[in-house]
Amino acid sequence: MSIFNVRLGAWLGNTNAKGDKTYYRPGPKLALMPLFAEVFGLTNSSRRYVNLSDGGHFDNLGLYEVVLRRCRHVLVSDAGNDGSFAFEDLGNAIRKIRIDFGIPIEFREKIEILPNETESPGKPGRPGLYCAIADIRYNAIDGDVPNGHLIYIKPTLRGHIPKESDGGVPYDIYSYARSSKDFPHETTVDQWFSESQFESYRALGAHILEQLGEPLRDASFDSFLGTARLHIENVRKHIAETKP
Repeated sequence: MSIFNVRLGAWLGNTNAKGDKTYYRPGPKLALMPLFAEVFGLTNSSRRYVNLSDGGHFDNLGLYEVVLRRCRHVLVSDAGNDGSFAFEDLGNAIRKIRIDFGIPIEFREKIEILPNETESPGKPGRPGLYCAIADIRYNAIDGDVPNGHLIYIKPTLRGHIPKESDGGVPYDIYSYARSSKDFPHETTVDQWFSESQFESYRALGAHILEQLGEPLRDASFDSFLGTARLHIENVRKHIAETKP
């Protein structure tokens, strides 16, 4: 990938003692040595420059690093290309965290975030969930310490509870979804969103948070966790009441 310049990161000055004369620079003056280091896997934290990546080739969700730091409150938005809803990125992160740290991440209930399946304009099929909640069991390794909480959000058109006062997802989102069968899980190869495409993703994200309850800008994590739990409870209750 380095040889063909299909690269996932950038060379930046190290922020530890090794980079005391380079951390403020935008990059190496000569790219030859960093290129060789990248090609032959010689990158490490002891050089004047480090290869900084978004981590997508290892953990798309960023969950690994926050668990390593023992964060207790974790909010993950999974916007990966996963139209089959196999939760590949989530499973990959949980697996690596358990192998490397011995810390289990446990969902108490089945994840019922469902693939798209629209039935009529603005009205999704059988409602599923927009999110799932898990316990990060730090006490399995660290002893008598508080566990963490993970709120996992994934975009779908099927997390809404239909009400008489509205028509499900906003119609502009539904309209775009009809024109793009993969929405909201279109390929990430497309890095040039049109205005309608960008707005549809933005509007769906805003709609999802509205359904979960209290706006994030006004909420503590604990209060948002409470409204997320209430959303899950209400959807499960609605599904149970409407089963034939």
